[in-house]
Amino acid sequence: MTIPTGPPDGGPDDPGAPPAWRDRLRDTRTRYEASSVGVLTRRIVDVQLTRQALLLAALALMLVVPALVTLAAVVPLGEPDGAVAGLVRRLGLTPQAAHDLQQLFPTTATVSGATTGIGLVLTVVLTVRWPLALQRGYELVWDVPHGTVRALWRPLVWLLGFLAIVGAAALVDPVLEGVVWLVVVLAVGTPLAIAWAWWTQYLLLAGRVPWPRLLPGAVLIGLGLVGLRLAATLVLSPAITSHYRQYGPLGIVFVLLSWFVAFGVVMLGGALVGHFVAVGLPARPPAGSPRADEVAGDARGESPGEPSAPSIAPVPEGGPWHRGG
Repeated sequence: MTIPTGPPDGGPDDPGAPPAWRDRLRDTRTRYEASSVGVLTRRIVDVQLTRQALLLAALALMLVVPALVTLAAVVPLGEPDGAVAGLVRRLGLTPQAAHDLQQLFPTTATVSGATTGIGLVLTVVLTVRWPLALQRGYELVWDVPHGTVRALWRPLVWLLGFLAIVGAAALVDPVLEGVVWLVVVLAVGTPLAIAWAWWTQYLLLAGRVPWPRLLPGAVLIGLGLVGLRLAATLVLSPAITSHYRQYGPLGIVFVLLSWFVAFGVVMLGGALVGHFVAVGLPARPPAGSPRADEVAGDARGESPGEPSAPSIAPVPEGGPWHRGG
């Protein structure tokens, strides 16, 4: 009898066997997809975080800025000592950046002749679309159905609260300077931002998610908002000044759009990571439980109600059906 001396089929020396690096790559990918980072990455893709943040930024640019231009018909936004100049200086922009940003807003006399009551009402109505988009983003994060018409008052209340927070920050900033300002922002502004983000999620989700589950996202959103405020002087002011010198008012629009995108990423990304922290990875059922059997059946391609194929026990050697060599 001839004994084969070549390698078995599929062995390492088999020319038809797949390369070993492909198996290692597949194992690495499987471990990554099962890890916390892989689950969070899939969740970001499912929620379409980038798309939602860009949508918020586009709405802020197309609705908030025209609303301010319309408001310039009654408020001197474009004057040297107008409301915009004072507000942006209080929110962290340098005087030069505040002057450049002010060029987006004409004087009151220029806008008054071109502004109508219908345009004012339309601008106010369209501006409400911004908090509605934020509300929809939170509903996607927590996988809850879209709110009903009776809950339309919630985005309006949130918009008023947002304007109140911005106004309060604009009034408090000029009082403090230097290290004292930084300490107050970190020690007082951070808890207030976390509380506001906590209330924002609960309000826009109409109480469908309990308060404790919203806390991790509120912490992340609050820290992100404080970071944006601290970065306003370091990043936003130089960007506005340089882009205005290179591209004129259009360059300021580009900078504002980028900043609105960052705001949307903080508001939605913080909530998304907070949802991941609050819910966590799905727990693996213990072995022998009905849920574990169902998961194992799904892995084999069997439906829960489908009986599995009967197993055939091996025939012991020496039995009546064994043929000796």
